Amino acid sequence: MRKTLCLLLILISKLTFGQTEFCIRINSDVDIDIVTVHSLNLSKKFSSEFENGIAIVKIPITSSDQYSIFIADKKIGGWFNSGKIDVYLDYKENELSVSKTLNTPVYDRQVKYFKDYKVFLDDKSIGTEFIKNTIIENDQDAFVLLPLNQYLKLFQNDKKELKFVEEFLEKQPKATKEHMVYGMIKSRLEKLKEIKKIELNKYSLIDLNGKTSKIKIEPNKKYTILDFWFTNCPPCIKEHKEILANPNIFNNLNAELIGISTDETQEKWLNYLEKKKVNWKNYRIEKSSLDKDLGIWSFPTYIILDQENNVLGSYSNIADTIEALKK
Repeated sequence: MRKTLCLLLILISKLTFGQTEFCIRINSDVDIDIVTVHSLNLSKKFSSEFENGIAIVKIPITSSDQYSIFIADKKIGGWFNSGKIDVYLDYKENELSVSKTLNTPVYDRQVKYFKDYKVFLDDKSIGTEFIKNTIIENDQDAFVLLPLNQYLKLFQNDKKELKFVEEFLEKQPKATKEHMVYGMIKSRLEKLKEIKKIELNKYSLIDLNGKTSKIKIEPNKKYTILDFWFTNCPPCIKEHKEILANPNIFNNLNAELIGISTDETQEKWLNYLEKKKVNWKNYRIEKSSLDKDLGIWSFPTYIILDQENNVLGSYSNIADTIEALKK
C-alpha cells in the first residue's frame, strides 16, 4: 500500500511539474522578488519567487519551446530546450539581459541564427542557404519550426521549396507536430497549395466609420494588393513607413494597395491610421474569417490579385511584392 502511494505521488508530481525546469539566477542592482516565464506552445505563464537570487520555474512541457522571461516590467525571449536548464540574468539600470545559459544548446543556436538572419535582411545577396542549413541542423527539435516558417515566408510561390518545407515537416517527431507553430505552418502550406482565387464579396469587414462593408476594389487597376497587418506589428509599421515615403509606389505599377487589419479595437486602429497619415484604403477584419481562410498568421503578408481576384502571389515584404509586380 505504501509503495503504491509513493508511486502515485511520483506520478502526480511529474504531471504537475512536467519535464522542463528553469533554474533562473538573477544579478540585479535592485531587489527582485518574482520571475514569470511564458510558454508559447502552452500559451500560459508560470511564476516563481527568488530566494537568494535563485528561482525555480517548472513547466509541463517535454520539447523545445519559445519562452518569454519577465522581470519587473522587462522581458527577454528565446527558444530553450526541455529538461533542466540554467539561465543567468542581469537586471541593471532597468535593462534585462541574458549573461549565460547552461544545458540548453538550442538557445545558443537560435542566437547565432538571429545574427545571421539580421545580416541577411541587410544584404539579401548572401542568399538563404544558412536558413536551410539551420533547418537541417535542427532536425527532430521543435526549434526547427522557426527557420522553417521563415523559409516558407521567403518561398511562398516556389513549388520546389514548398515541397522541401512540407517534407521536412512530415518527418518531425510527435512532440514537434503537437506544437502550435507546426499547425500554423501546416495550415499555411495547405492554403498556398489549394487557393487560386479569393471570392472577396463573401467577406464582410469593418470600414473606417465602424460600418460592416465589403471590400471596394478600384476597377481600373490591373492589380490589387491586400496587406494583412496589425498595429502592434513592428515589421508592418516599418513597411508602412516605406510605402508612405514612396506615395506612388503602387500607382506607378497599375496596382492598388488595400490594408486588412486584424486589430480587435476600432479606436486603436483608427488612431494609428490618423497618426501615421495612412492614405490608402483600410478595413478591419473583426469577425471575418478572411485571414483564417487564407491560412495567414504571419504578418505582414501581401497577396497580389488580378482583376478577376485570382491569386498571383503571396509575399512577406514590400520589396518582394514590388519586384513581383514589375515582372
